[in-house]
Amino acid sequence: MHYVSTRGGDVRADFRSVVLSGLAEDGGLYVPASLPVFTEKQIASWSWLPFDELVWRVVSPFVGAAMDESTLRTLLSDSYRNFNHRAITPLEQVGHNEWILQLFHGPTRSSKDFAAQLQSRLVEHFLDEVGGQALIIGATNGDTGLAALEAFADCPCTRMAILYPRSGVSAEQLSVLLAADPERVQLYPVDGNFDDCQTLVSRLMRDWPLEGMIPICFNSTNWVGVLAQIVFYFHAVLQLGGGTRPVGFSVPAASSAEIYAGYVAQKMGLPINQVIISTNSNDALHQFFHCNRYTTQVSNRTLSPSMDFSLYSNLERFIWELYEHDGRSTKALMEHFEACGELSIGNQQWLRARVLFDSYAVNEAQVREEVVKLFRETGAAVDPHTAVGVLAGRIHRRSLGAPMVTLGQIAPGKSAALLAELGVWQGEVPATPEVGAQPPGLAKDDLDGLKRALLSAQQRYP
Repeated sequence: MHYVSTRGGDVRADFRSVVLSGLAEDGGLYVPASLPVFTEKQIASWSWLPFDELVWRVVSPFVGAAMDESTLRTLLSDSYRNFNHRAITPLEQVGHNEWILQLFHGPTRSSKDFAAQLQSRLVEHFLDEVGGQALIIGATNGDTGLAALEAFADCPCTRMAILYPRSGVSAEQLSVLLAADPERVQLYPVDGNFDDCQTLVSRLMRDWPLEGMIPICFNSTNWVGVLAQIVFYFHAVLQLGGGTRPVGFSVPAASSAEIYAGYVAQKMGLPINQVIISTNSNDALHQFFHCNRYTTQVSNRTLSPSMDFSLYSNLERFIWELYEHDGRSTKALMEHFEACGELSIGNQQWLRARVLFDSYAVNEAQVREEVVKLFRETGAAVDPHTAVGVLAGRIHRRSLGAPMVTLGQIAPGKSAALLAELGVWQGEVPATPEVGAQPPGLAKDDLDGLKRALLSAQQRYP
């Protein structure tokens, strides 16, 4: 197995190089040169497998010769030891052929734990092989940063740098970030939104200032962020149809990695008959698939804060697929988008995208109504992100005969205050913590300031 860049440079990398990276050398994203494809008979034979064995069957072809089988099996099993449900990703039925795949039983109670726990173990293993030091860096509006912070807490030879919007992280999440050890974790609040933070990280990766320090991104620009999500789809399809029955998915657009992973799983042979991209009022992805117009836009503050952004890094990987792995066309489109903030693809490619994906946007009133309705009709308390996905799946499903699975990305308890307000939460509502002073901030386009801050931190904590 080897990997190439979405921007078509003369890049060929093995799995270890991809793990220990931020972006490809030409500024693109790493993608497998080809995907493993399984037959229906092979997939059906996996119905009885425990979760960690299924993970190995799905993930091992992407690793190739970069790691021996015994080591990989141990590493994969260890990635799930801190999850608090024996099924890892249990299914909850909320209607006729309607299900929620609960992805929030990890240590920080969000689906981000899957990628973070796997990535930290892979990074530790490969850094031990190459004998280097790494800076784990990325952007967060809450859950991604917390998952990375927890996963890399005991990873030797690494430090962390986390960028976040100064006014875009909840008090609960910010209190956890601010409690991190400043000798290992540098925090950089940005006077902008989450999209601005992501843009700064991408620009930094293309102009890396720290000699002797390997840059590794904890966002899903790193291929591990996609790889960890592919298993979700195999697990759900095997549980609901034994690997032969078509299944549809509704994916709340809090993670482009999970959306792209569904596409990859389908290409690998999984009988997925529909993927619905479920958005709230921050509907940049919906506008792209519905109108062939993708733009960066001002993000609204909503009941689903993990969806309050418009810059989806994995869209580049999907465009590369739509253009049949034409790196030159992908590079031209992405460079135009980076310069102008707008992107439209060819009509042929857009029509293909419409066949592969559906999309639906849900407003705030609908989210509140769906949270209450689900509780009254099923007794299930769900967070607003999940409610977006359930409603979009119910309205926009193509087949009533095929199961529709919503990815439940965030534990309901994280929205306890809102759920209590709506009368659907019976447990304790945690008090809002007091938040101390934040570190000095960065202007949203201050790349030079970020470089200076990183160099200063490297000198203080060599």
